[in-house]
Amino acid sequence: MGSQQRISTENMFAYLAGFLDADGYITIKIEKSKTCRLGIRSRVRIGFAQSRSRKFVLDSLAKFVKSGVVSEYDHNNMAEYVINDQKAIFDLLTNIEPFVLVKKKQLRLAKEFILLKKVGYTKNSLELMKNLEVKMSKLNSYPKIV
Repeated sequence: MGSQQRISTENMFAYLAGFLDADGYITIKIEKSKTCRLGIRSRVRIGFAQSRSRKFVLDSLAKFVKSGVVSEYDHNNMAEYVINDQKAIFDLLTNIEPFVLVKKKQLRLAKEFILLKKVGYTKNSLELMKNLEVKMSKLNSYPKIV
């Protein structure tokens, strides 16, 4: 990606969609927080994993998206690119949506969750958010292969 030919924006979004389908994840998390106004923090998180030897790919993605952090882990020789910014995630999901095949349900749940967060926290919205978190968790749990 670095020294190769320039990739069009649309092709980059298609690449990101394929990367997400294969080596990425989308999660929803609702947790108690002492620092947040209502005592609750909720967020969508997107991540991409890759061998440390190909960290440059994750660095290129972060540069393209203009959000998130790339980290390296010694214990498993992996690198990870994580995006927590909700606006950046919503924009990214909107742009890659036409190209996502495997994780389309997760993508739609995440977008729905972010839109619900914009409404604000009410008893009803929190219940809907919790339902989305549970649905996402079920979609993201894979049976263990023995």
